[in-house]
Amino acid sequence: MGDESVPFLLDQGTTKTYQIPIGHLDYKFIEKCTDVKHLEKILRVLRSGEEGCYPDLTLFCEKRIEHLDPRSRALRRDKPPATASDFTAEEWETINGELMSWVTEMNEDDKKPQFLRTDTLHERQDNLPPIRCSSSCLPANQVSPLLVVTYKYFFLGMTKKEKIFIATREKEKGNEAFASGDYMEAVIYYTRSISVIPTAAAYNNKAQAEIKLQDWDSALQDCEKVLDMEPVNVKALMRRATVHNQLQNYQTAVEDLNKVLCVEPENAIAKKYLLEIEKKLKSLKPVSETQGKGKRILIQDIEDSDGDEGRGENAEEHERSGRDKSNVMSFLFNFNLRKKSLPLIL
Repeated sequence: MGDESVPFLLDQGTTKTYQIPIGHLDYKFIEKCTDVKHLEKILRVLRSGEEGCYPDLTLFCEKRIEHLDPRSRALRRDKPPATASDFTAEEWETINGELMSWVTEMNEDDKKPQFLRTDTLHERQDNLPPIRCSSSCLPANQVSPLLVVTYKYFFLGMTKKEKIFIATREKEKGNEAFASGDYMEAVIYYTRSISVIPTAAAYNNKAQAEIKLQDWDSALQDCEKVLDMEPVNVKALMRRATVHNQLQNYQTAVEDLNKVLCVEPENAIAKKYLLEIEKKLKSLKPVSETQGKGKRILIQDIEDSDGDEGRGENAEEHERSGRDKSNVMSFLFNFNLRKKSLPLIL
């Protein structure tokens, strides 16, 4: 079917793909259309052949899109991977030489931390406190300072690349322990990672594990360290707000959540958490206001007392009012007794 049949397709419904009116598959419409997205959909329909094969119309649509948006994704074409036959002998020799030199360099870098898998390191690690849950493990919320100092000693004199490798490995082990629900083990691994290279990510993950262990003080300290490194770290602000909420520092928690919303105004979790804490603050306000009023009344009484005579008169008035109240109460009590006894007499 050639391009001459295009007019016969007009006003015959829509395409199966994208529901484009058939009348839009026309030279005049494509020439006047300025909506690149719509033209891209038309081009995909023409290329698919679902409405027929129109090579000239397809080429016309491609040129129109190129005129409106030369960087359009619809103009990109998949090309097969290049092979040696696609290059000259000199070009291929240059490419192959660069590739082999890169492989050699990577192999040398891989050999540098090879000592990590030697027996010497395994013997050293055997002297460290056990990590897996056992009877000799440290209790929750406790990480031995000796563990950190000893682990630091192992890596003195290492290159920066070696330290990054070890710190990353220990952090990944901590992530695995956290995912399995062993939060104490995760804290130990994160502590090891920090002892080699302190990073905001390791402190942040360690704080989250400590929150799971309800070690609020340690979690707060780690959140502070993260925020010292990255003042607008959203995760650290959220976790510090959680800690302050548990410590009943509601106003401080609100401040942290407001900082989160300044960075991410559409953060749904922060909004929900902020509403919950504000409700707690509102429930505490009536108690504080009542206490404040009581104190003001006491101060007013002291200021109104003008000497011994005034205090004597107030004492007499208080005594008289007390006697009056007792007389009224006794009268009501006797009246109620008589009222209850009437049905029995009748």
